[in-house]
Formats: sequence, C-alpha cells, structure tokens
Amino acid sequence: MKDDFLIFQKMYDFTTYAFPIIAMMPKHHRFVLGQQIESHMLEILSLLIVVNKLDVNDRKQYFVKFSDMFDVMRVKIRLANDLQLIYTKQYLNMAEMSNEVIRLIYNWLH
Repeated sequence: MKDDFLIFQKMYDFTTYAFPIIAMMPKHHRFVLGQQIESHMLEILSLLIVVNKLDVNDRKQYFVKFSDMFDVMRVKIRLANDLQLIYTKQYLNMAEMSNEVIRLIYNWLH
C-alpha cells in the first residue's frame, strides 16, 4: 500500500512540475503539443488510480499500457526540448522524474 501511494505521489509531483512549464510554451505549441503531454500525464494518473484498486496479480497486464503511455509522453517532451519550447534543465528534470515513476511502476507491477 505504501508503494501505491509513493508511485501516485511521484506521478502527481511530476505532473504539477510539468504543467506550469507547458503553460509557458508559445501559444501554438501549447495548444497542440503541450495539451497532448498534459493529456498523457492525466491518463497515467487516472490509470494509477484504477490499477491501484486491482489485485496484485491483475496489475501486471497494465505494465505494457503504462510503458506505451510513458514512451509516447517522453517522446513528446523530448520534442518540446528539441524545438526549444522548454529549457534543457526542465527537460532533464522531467526526464529524471519520468524515469523514477516508470521504474517504480515496473517494480510495483512485477
């Protein structure tokens, strides 16, 4: 149960860190790329809530879904960095935070 809360809290912290950064993107990119990144983050948070209610054995089937969502989200965050829509330091912080969350999810589901 403690791990469940830690994972949710780390993803929540990651989301609250990223949203203000996304809000500072140029308007056109914020409403295309930024909203997609935000949407992925919110989907992951929602999925964590749903999966947390499942039996431990039933959670494993969700790892691929988590992994796929994280991969797509990370590519979009990287694209935002490459397009210089976010600062490199922000990108590195976001990459570190996402790596920590996916590592915790992997350990939680396996």
